Amino acid sequence: MSLSTVAKYISLTWEMTKSSILSAMEYRVSFLVQVFGMLVNDIALVAIWLIFFQKFPSINGWQFQDTAMLFALTTVNFAIVMIFARGAFEFSKTIARGELDYYLSFPKNVLWHASVSKTDISAIGDLLFGLIIFFFSGDISLEKIGLFAVIGVLTALIFLNFIIITQSITFYVGNFEEAAEQMFHALLGFTLYPQTAFYGALKIIMLTIIPAFFIATLPVQLIQKFNLEFFLILLGFWILTTIIATIIFRRGLRRYESGNLINVKM
Repeated sequence: MSLSTVAKYISLTWEMTKSSILSAMEYRVSFLVQVFGMLVNDIALVAIWLIFFQKFPSINGWQFQDTAMLFALTTVNFAIVMIFARGAFEFSKTIARGELDYYLSFPKNVLWHASVSKTDISAIGDLLFGLIIFFFSGDISLEKIGLFAVIGVLTALIFLNFIIITQSITFYVGNFEEAAEQMFHALLGFTLYPQTAFYGALKIIMLTIIPAFFIATLPVQLIQKFNLEFFLILLGFWILTTIIATIIFRRGLRRYESGNLINVKM
């Protein structure tokens, strides 16, 4: 795929998302309730950790400032996915119900089109919260702002790949909706706790099945103290998960198309 094609898809993604947000803003009360409701929810969660760290200043060297940066990054990468690609979170349901047919009739990439077809308005509250807490999380510089932006997008793409992989399992085993949702919430759970609290078998899970290490642990370390080698590892993991997600979806899509042809003949 050429750079010009990538640029076109990015532009189309922005336009589709902007259209969804503007449409939601026509109902201002509902829009504001969704956005500020999520913002209040995030603030309440951080307040709990603030109270906790006042009693226990450190967890294996992890302090409240680290947790604030963790929340900033996690809510931002979560928000990016849910604002721009909420449709990916419903792949399992879409596949199981045969509703993917709609996207097969368009000339654009099916994976992209189905992903960007929906926008979670409440996630705007997560995005605002993440940006606010980032600017109050410690010493901020232009370099750190740029690094946070790059890593925020990169981890969001890894997050999206994880969602695509788990949701696409439905192509192969039937209805996998509940299991995929549980794996999604497990990943969120791992990314919302002090990372030094996990060790042993949990650490192995975070490096493999539930890639919280690459969405939370390593990115927070990079923002606090940049290391080129670690950044390349993070970049490499994104490339790897992108390849895996694309292969799993495309092969599954061929099975889906084949099934539809059989149904039509019947």
